[in-house]
Amino acid sequence: MLSRTRVAALTALSLSIAAAAGMAAPAASASPALAARAGAHFPAGAGRLLGREMAQAWQITRGQGVTIAVLGTAVDPVTGLAGKLIKGPDYAPLAGASATDGTIMASLIAGSGPTGTNPFGTIGRAPGAKILAEQIADFDSHGGNRYLANGTWQRIMARAIRYAVDHGAQVIVNFPGGGASTPALDSAVEYALSKNVVVMGGAAATSRRKPTPLVYPDSLPGVINVTGVTLSGLPKPQGPDIEPANSSVLVAVPDNSLVATGPGDNPYTAWGFYSDIAWAAGTVALIKAVYPHITPAEVARALAESASYHPAGGYNIAVGFGLINPLGALHDAAALVRLGTSATAGAGAASATSHFGSPQPAAIDAVQHAPVKLAGFGGGVVVGLALLVLALILARRRRRRPVAKPATAGPAGAFPAGTYPTGASPTGTFPPP
Repeated sequence: MLSRTRVAALTALSLSIAAAAGMAAPAASASPALAARAGAHFPAGAGRLLGREMAQAWQITRGQGVTIAVLGTAVDPVTGLAGKLIKGPDYAPLAGASATDGTIMASLIAGSGPTGTNPFGTIGRAPGAKILAEQIADFDSHGGNRYLANGTWQRIMARAIRYAVDHGAQVIVNFPGGGASTPALDSAVEYALSKNVVVMGGAAATSRRKPTPLVYPDSLPGVINVTGVTLSGLPKPQGPDIEPANSSVLVAVPDNSLVATGPGDNPYTAWGFYSDIAWAAGTVALIKAVYPHITPAEVARALAESASYHPAGGYNIAVGFGLINPLGALHDAAALVRLGTSATAGAGAASATSHFGSPQPAAIDAVQHAPVKLAGFGGGVVVGLALLVLALILARRRRRRPVAKPATAGPAGAFPAGTYPTGASPTGTFPPP
């Protein structure tokens, strides 16, 4: 399981530093040097453009009608989530369990705040969506490590994913993760995808090596995973971060600091995997709000094709297919949905009602014959039938006579060459080999 010990330590440090300024801040995840190299791929105006794209996407939808399951710690019913928070099961029950991580993530995704128009202000990326909160871990309380043990967290997460699917979630955010999957977790993800539920990775990494080791469920087939980059001109991350850089990365999202709401309506600054997941899950929620029946594969394709600033060659593990583009993803999703599942006939193709050759012939008038002629034809038919019956009787009598030499029998089931019953193979054997 990915340890959040580093998160807790950085959070405590950030709280002590920010207290003087009247603001608390949780830590995020990733290395400024690595993030800077990835962010250098994008021009100085990339952040401003992204802000305009999200604001324009909000003119189409803000995620109304979409439920996003957040699988992490408990979520506190803060003001910004009023009327939007659905409490799910608690799979990691501990007295006094912290709700900090889950509340911050939920507020970044779907929270409402006094700034309702600035994508980088106190508002979620999909402020019209609802949050289904399922507690599957506790990173701060004593005793929580037993829920993070390998073999345990996968089982808990699998149960939480299935619960989310069965209770109306269209998007699932897996906050924790680890370096190994299990059949139960694999099966749960497959179940979600089969129901057109989009599963989001946790945008986490366990090492600074390049490429970074795969993390699960982020790297399971069908799961949408992203990486964070620091965009110039926006508030910088306030701590170190390790971002994924491997073949599981679909697109890049800003890991820059965002304003968040924590338990007790306290203000927080969040960055790294907090902002990564918020941008990705919020954008997917916007797509699902407009196109609820779109498949996870189509969502992934819309994100990839619409991404801004494609890297050389179209893809690399540091930025995926480019920087996320919420407005472009909505437009690309529309095009994919219009394609449907059946092909459109090309030029010159015949319609299903057309006929080969000349136009369909008109009705044919029967030839009229005199009654005397018809009676003569009828009499001839009767005579012919009588002669045919007589010939069959004579032939049967001849077959009953003994033969001088019996014919050699062929193998069982075989028929004379060139003869075979209907449906048999023309090799002379029946049934076909």
